[in-house]
Amino acid sequence: MWNKFIVLLNTIYYLKFVQILYQVLHRLRHIIGYKRKYSNAYKKTIQLKWNDGISNIKSFNGNNKFIFINIEYYFEEDIEWNCSHINKLWNYNLNYFDYLNQRDITKEQGLSLMLDFSVNYNEINYGKDSYPTSLRIINWVKFIAKHRIIDEILYKIIREDAQRLSKNLEYHLLGNHLLENGYALWFAAHFFDDAYYFKLSKRIITKQLDEQVLKDGGHFELSPMYHQLMLYRVLDCTRLAQLNPCDSNFQTLCNLKDKAAEMSAWLEGVSYNSGAIPLVNDSADGVNPDTNTILGYSKSLGIEWNQSQLLDSGYRMVRREQYELFIDVGEIGASYQPGHAHADTFNFELYINNRPCFVDTGISTYDLGDLRSNERSTRSHNTVTINDRNSSEVWGGFRVGKRARIINLVEFPQSIEAMHDGYKNYRLNHQRKWEWSENEIVVTDRIIGNNSRKAKAYFHLHPEISIQKHNDGFIINDNIELIMRNASLIKITDYEYAREFNIRYAAKCIEVGFDNHLITKITIG
Repeated sequence: MWNKFIVLLNTIYYLKFVQILYQVLHRLRHIIGYKRKYSNAYKKTIQLKWNDGISNIKSFNGNNKFIFINIEYYFEEDIEWNCSHINKLWNYNLNYFDYLNQRDITKEQGLSLMLDFSVNYNEINYGKDSYPTSLRIINWVKFIAKHRIIDEILYKIIREDAQRLSKNLEYHLLGNHLLENGYALWFAAHFFDDAYYFKLSKRIITKQLDEQVLKDGGHFELSPMYHQLMLYRVLDCTRLAQLNPCDSNFQTLCNLKDKAAEMSAWLEGVSYNSGAIPLVNDSADGVNPDTNTILGYSKSLGIEWNQSQLLDSGYRMVRREQYELFIDVGEIGASYQPGHAHADTFNFELYINNRPCFVDTGISTYDLGDLRSNERSTRSHNTVTINDRNSSEVWGGFRVGKRARIINLVEFPQSIEAMHDGYKNYRLNHQRKWEWSENEIVVTDRIIGNNSRKAKAYFHLHPEISIQKHNDGFIINDNIELIMRNASLIKITDYEYAREFNIRYAAKCIEVGFDNHLITKITIG
């Protein structure tokens, strides 16, 4: 009990005061069942101009059949908008209405889904939370504007959603949630030509983008997946303002374009040549349009950018003719909103000849439990554990207590070295150095300190990789030699690779025990 209390204090320590205040208010509202009444009055919507820059991932297959996070479900009769027997994330996706803007949905199909939702609006539960409400406002406004739909019932739903959202902004979470709130109000402001929503949305978007977009262009939650999503939203907000120009929004439009350029450069900088993203922190495929599609959208809006110099995000990408090496020497991010962070300090991925070789294990669920805890753990990443403990205290699905800090970061043209103090409770530090040439990568791990330790390094192989024992090392895919020096134990173990939600593939991991010094050499033939 005492240990849990200490972990909780370590977690609260990093929160902002506004988060703590709104966390208390948020819980009080749920306890007392407080419900605010909203006015039915609303301004007439103006006829917005809109056409899709890119389409959302397909999730509606017609005839009440939906597929979200790789779980397909068919409603035999009426759609259950409060469908809770699958999981909360699935129900959230149902209420996002992203499918309104998938490529092949018809006006009649979309309108039917929106009207069905409207009939059941008073009974909606999770769908009225601020996050799904935000995404629904954006998707409804885009669909209505694109198809020139005139329907008083739908307008009232959007107006009530916007009113409720404006009074329930997610300051208890901050991060990407609050940005989504701001984006939604930006769309509502244009839809209703509402001065209050314009003022509120501009304040949120401007302040939060300045805070959440790092100097190197990365989103501060350090998830390439969420970075894709946040950039997609910035581009949509830019497109909306360009199609519907307004003098009072000129400065905000300029700011959106500047941030889009920075974020586009970062996304290009961390993505592989194939267009795939590193699966670090909470990242998965099949959620957003891919990198190449998003960057193409950015260019179509006249956004221009230079090559990103990856710094503040803690990520580095080494590109050579035969390989791409992605390195993580960053800290937990964001400090006060680490919900999508993993205990993965000094993790790396390696693509050889445009194919994944060493990979992050990915995520398959947001459901609380052992699987979620394991996928966030240190042992599920290509880094080192000491005494089988995590380098940062990940817990509760979306919480982080004490976290590893980076010390002594040193970079040269062909090497990078850093140390972290995630094991300072044992009076030990982990130091890792990467060195590279045209066809060789050397990873050197050292455990600094005089206390006893049980160190293990993990190297997770992509499911399609073959591995054979060879002398004092391994041969990978017939042309890659892997040698470990100073290892006390080397064994091949099984793990599950999750590139998308709810899909896991059997794969192999090389687990290497060592005392205080391990050298891993990867030679590409």
